[in-house]
Amino acid sequence: MPTDTTIQPPELVTFDLYDTLIELNPPRWERLAHACASAGIATTAAALRAADRDAEDFYTIENGAAPIRDRTLAEREAFRLRHMQIWLESAGLRHDLDTARDLRARYLSEFETEADHRSYRVFPDVLPALERIRQAGIKTAVISNADKDVTIICLHFAFAEQMDLIVTSALVGWEKPDPRTFQAAYEALKIEPGRALHIGDQPKSDVAGALGVGMQAALIDRYQRHPDATVPAFATLLELADHVTTGPH
Repeated sequence: MPTDTTIQPPELVTFDLYDTLIELNPPRWERLAHACASAGIATTAAALRAADRDAEDFYTIENGAAPIRDRTLAEREAFRLRHMQIWLESAGLRHDLDTARDLRARYLSEFETEADHRSYRVFPDVLPALERIRQAGIKTAVISNADKDVTIICLHFAFAEQMDLIVTSALVGWEKPDPRTFQAAYEALKIEPGRALHIGDQPKSDVAGALGVGMQAALIDRYQRHPDATVPAFATLLELADHVTTGPH
């Protein structure tokens, strides 16, 4: 990584939040591996991590069609069970509705259902990468499909002050890949979309969404899940920082 060198020097870099700057602690595939073990289902965290890509693609498509947060309680529960079924099926595991329901119940905990900064950890490359990018005079922002204000989380992990703007779907009313989510960031900062770069971990919501409004796009691929990436992919944000701060590419 990176997969290619097509990025032009940006005036603004926008970051997805979850699985780009922070992640669940422990990660969701480790949690599901533990749930499977407790149910007597043999698998590994690595297999579930690879299968997570298909489940997250399903989430992106569904959330883009009708935001999950706006659905009825019954609709949200049906979505979550289907999400679990797709995850299990992609991992080659039993994925009938009863199994999905049982594993979801095992997967959930008070720790996760009351998710706040204590549920997450910041990736160690985030602060040094942001510092390097900011020192180069490049503006930075968060664009997240969060259903609440995430400023407190960003403050807790000490990178809120490194951001010129924090945009969430809860605040603007749209979900990535909706163009208006990205526009809310670059228009507020008075940057042309072609001079802005968005990086995230999701090909559909992050990459396709950014490219759709004329931004540049890159993938953060910390777990090497996207060997078929069609845009520059980076294993760390420090790689990205080096790439965008070293002049024309």
